Amino acid sequence: MKRLIFPLLIIIASILVAYCILSTWRGMALSQKAYTRENLLEAARMEPSNPDPFQKLGVLHQWNLLQVDLEEAAQYFQKAIERNPLEQEYWLHLAMIFQRMGKPGASDHALQNALLVFPTSYRGKWVAGNLLLQRGELENALPHFSYILSHYPNQSSLVYDIWLKAVNDPDFIIERLIPGDPSSLHQYLTYLYGVGDTNSARKSWAKLMSLEQKPDCAKAIRHIEFLISRGELTEASQIWKARLHQEGFDIPSDGNAVTNGGFEREKILGGGFDWKIHPVAGAEISFDQTVAIEGECSLKIAFNGKENVDFHHVSQYVALKPDTPYALTAHMKTKDITTKSGLKIEALGVGPAFYGASKSLTGNNDWNELTVAFRTPDHSQGGIIRVRRTKTDKFDRFISGTVWVDNVQIKEMQ
Repeated sequence: MKRLIFPLLIIIASILVAYCILSTWRGMALSQKAYTRENLLEAARMEPSNPDPFQKLGVLHQWNLLQVDLEEAAQYFQKAIERNPLEQEYWLHLAMIFQRMGKPGASDHALQNALLVFPTSYRGKWVAGNLLLQRGELENALPHFSYILSHYPNQSSLVYDIWLKAVNDPDFIIERLIPGDPSSLHQYLTYLYGVGDTNSARKSWAKLMSLEQKPDCAKAIRHIEFLISRGELTEASQIWKARLHQEGFDIPSDGNAVTNGGFEREKILGGGFDWKIHPVAGAEISFDQTVAIEGECSLKIAFNGKENVDFHHVSQYVALKPDTPYALTAHMKTKDITTKSGLKIEALGVGPAFYGASKSLTGNNDWNELTVAFRTPDHSQGGIIRVRRTKTDKFDRFISGTVWVDNVQIKEMQ
C-alpha cells in the first residue's frame, strides 16, 4: 500500500502544477467566481464607458437557460455597440438574437454592419451564412460559404457537412457552392474520399478534368486508388491508362492486363495499378538486374530462415472483364527454398469472388512457367494478383532461400 501512496502523490502534485500553469496562461483561478447579473450591473455602473460588462450581460440573457430574455439581451448588446461599434462580435450576437426573435430585417441590418466592420473574417462569414441558411435563403447564403472555401480551406469540411444536410443535392454543391478553380475542387475531392461518396467524387473529377487536363500525378493516383477501394476498377483503369499516356508510357497492346509484369521499372506511376511491395519480417524484396528470363530485370525475394513468413507482400490490382476466362502466367525461379510450403502465384477477386492459385515451388528450380486458369464472375471488375507463401504449422517452418519472379501476364483465354 505504501508503495502506491508515493506515486499517487506525485501524480496529484503534477496535476495541480499543470492546472496552475494552465490557469495562469488562460487568466483563470480556482477562486474565480462566475459572472452574475448583479456584479455585471455593478461593473457597468462603475465604468459606464466600458462595453465589456454590457456584452457579458447580453450573453447572460441570451444563453443562460434560467434567465433567457432576448429583448433585454438585445438592449445590452446595443449598449455595448454604442460604446464600441467596431467590435464585430457584438453585431453578430445581435444578429443571432434578432433571428431568434423572428426579426429577419433587424437581423440582416446587424449582419451587414458586422461584415462592414470586418468583411474578410471567417467568423462573420460563418455566422452570416448559417443565419441565412436557417431561413432557407440559399442564394444569399452561398457567397458567404464560397468565400470560406476560397479563403479558409481548413474549415471546408464544416461547410460541406452543412450543405449536404441543407440541400442533399451533390450537383448543386459542385456547380454552385464549390469555387470553380482546381484547388477548391481538389479540396472537395479530399472530403469526398473521406466520406466515401463515389458518385460525387466521379462528378467532381470530371469537372476538374474540364478545368485541368493534367492534374498533379499524386492527385491522379489518389483518385485512382479511391476508385479501386470502392470496387470501381474499370473506371480506375481508364484513368490509369490515360495517365500512362500523358506521362509517355506505352500501354501494352498484346492484351496483358498486368502493369510492369517484367519488373523492368521499380515503379511506373506509384500506387494505383502499380506493384504494391511491402516490407515483411524474414524476407528482403528487391529488383535484380542480374537475373531475368525476359528483359533486364526480375523481382527477387530472399528469405533469411528466421521466420515462418506468411507472404503476400507483392501484389497488384488488375482490371478484368466480367464473365470471362483468363490465364494468369508467371515465370519463377528458386534457389534453396526450404519447408514444404513454397512460393506460388495466385489471383483473387475484388467484390464478386473468384480464386485461382498455381502450384508452389520449393528447393531448386530453373525458370518454371506457373499458370492459373480462372473465370471472372458476372459483374466482376477485376481482382488482385500476388506472390504467395502460406505459413505452416510443420516443425520445419522457418523458410530460407531465394525466389525470382518475372514475366507476369494475364490474358483472356481463347
